Amino acid sequence: MTRTLMRHGGLAVPLLAWTVGMQLGQITPYIDCRQQVAWTPAFCAALLFVSIAGVAVSRLSPKPIGRTERFIVDSGFLIASTFLFVLILQGAASMLLDPCQR
Repeated sequence: MTRTLMRHGGLAVPLLAWTVGMQLGQITPYIDCRQQVAWTPAFCAALLFVSIAGVAVSRLSPKPIGRTERFIVDSGFLIASTFLFVLILQGAASMLLDPCQR
């Protein structure tokens, strides 16, 4: 994996995981209600771990050379923290709310 992809992983991976989580959050409650199995929290937890892995790869990448590269890594970490928080809230909501209520 190149250094550039590793540095931008903290910015791109949580965003993509949040996007997938939002779409699955619209689809899986119907499956949860029909099958009486909680798939939505499991998907949220998996996406949360994928996001954490993306941030870890970004932070553990070889040290950036310039100030611009350092800014990209640090801003990616801060933005990723926001998306991680959103994924945690979505997972908590899927565990607290009954998917069969409308």
